[in-house]
Order: sequence, then C-alpha cells, then structure tokens
Amino acid sequence: MELSAVWGALARRWYLVILTLGLTVGAVVVMMGRVGPSYTAQGTLLLFPPDGTTRAGEKIEGNPYLSLGGLNPARDILIRAMTSKSARAELEESHPDVSYEMYADMAVSGPIVVVEVTGASDEDTIGALNDLFDAAPGVLVGLQSDLGIKRREYISIQKLTIDETSEKVTKDQLRAGIVGGAGVLVGGLLGIGLLDGLLLSRSRGRREREDGPPDVGPFGEDRAERSNVEPLEPHGRATPARNGFTQVVPRDERSSGAQRG
Repeated sequence: MELSAVWGALARRWYLVILTLGLTVGAVVVMMGRVGPSYTAQGTLLLFPPDGTTRAGEKIEGNPYLSLGGLNPARDILIRAMTSKSARAELEESHPDVSYEMYADMAVSGPIVVVEVTGASDEDTIGALNDLFDAAPGVLVGLQSDLGIKRREYISIQKLTIDETSEKVTKDQLRAGIVGGAGVLVGGLLGIGLLDGLLLSRSRGRREREDGPPDVGPFGEDRAERSNVEPLEPHGRATPARNGFTQVVPRDERSSGAQRG
C-alpha cells in the first residue's frame, strides 16, 4: 500500500485513529502497572586467611591483608555453594519475589565476593541481602568442617560493604510499556487500513447496483462517455451512383456544384 493511500485512510477514519491512540496509552499504563518497578541492592564480602598464616601455611606476624592472594579458590567454592539450587530454594521460602547473584569482583585481585539482590520491594530486597550476609559465614564454616580442618585453621569471612537502601529500577517496566503500546498502535493502524478498504469497496459496489452496470461497447469502450463527445462534421455526403454503389461526394465539390447551378 502506498504511503499516500495510508494517510488518506487515516484521514478518512480520523475518529478511529483517536480511539487507537487512547487504547495505546491505556495499554502502556496497564503493562507498566502489571510489571512494576524492581529494586536492587548490593554488598561485598571479604575472605580472610587463618590468623598468622600465609599461603604456604607458615606462621607470620603482621597485616593479614598481605596474605589474601591464595584465597581465590575458597572464594569460588563459597560462591558455588551459595548459588546452588538448594540454597536458592531456601531463600525463596522467606523471600519468594527476590532473586540474587553472587560473583567474584574482578576489579581487584583479592578474594572479594559481590552479592547482588533484586526484588519487588525495597524492604524485601534489603531483607534478603541481610539474610545472605548472615548465612555466608555458616556456609563457609560448613565447607571447612566437612574436611576435618582444625578450627584455628578456618578461613573467615567478614562484611566489607552493604547497601542500607535499595535502588529503584524501572528499565523492565518501561520496556514492557513500550512493547505493549507499540503492539496496540501497530495493530490498530493496520486494522484501520483494512477497515477503510472494506468500507470503500462496499460503497463502490452499492453505487454500481444503484446506477446499473456501465454501457460498454463491443470493444470495451464506455458508450456513455462517447455520447458526450460532439460528432465531427462530415466531409461529404453519400449519393447513389449509376452502377448501384454509393458514392461519397466531398463537401467542397457540393459547394462548387451548387455555385455552378
């Protein structure tokens, strides 16, 4: 369909265009209300080696931050344990509308675990984040106790940073509203175009039934149009000849014959 025909259809059915725009706005509002905003909060955990030990197990004195390089495997094992299906199912029992991710902080070389929680409300999101932070030390202790390690040799974990309030995110909400509104708008405009074509064809058929079929000649020409054309002035008149055939006398010869007569 040509662009001019589309604009013509929309101009003829302008009232349907207004109705479609109203439905589009309504669809955007409904979809954004159904999806709703989400809330996200984040925190970080830091693993510490046993007191006074290095990577090789040697006794040292001084700053424990200097011996963090060998704890990355323990960090990865902790992340795997806390993101397992059983761990997620346990959190969903108390926070059904919350999802979370745990991953290593690649911006630094130390054994830092990033905990990111997404929920449907600020309270639920912050509550789930705090529950994960409370559960992390126990999970780490359980992993080490299964190996028969002495208590004084346990790797410890502590809270590094944690958000006190969550951040409101409307990206998914806006995306849902745009998709819903675009679907209604496109579908409505296509429907207007189809309806306009159907109404025009019906109107054309009604006029043909009222006026009757067109008078068409043997060669497909419209006789009504030919009747409106003024006939050309004849160039001569037919006169009977002696041999029985009709002879056309030109107009100039008729006038000259009349003058001779």
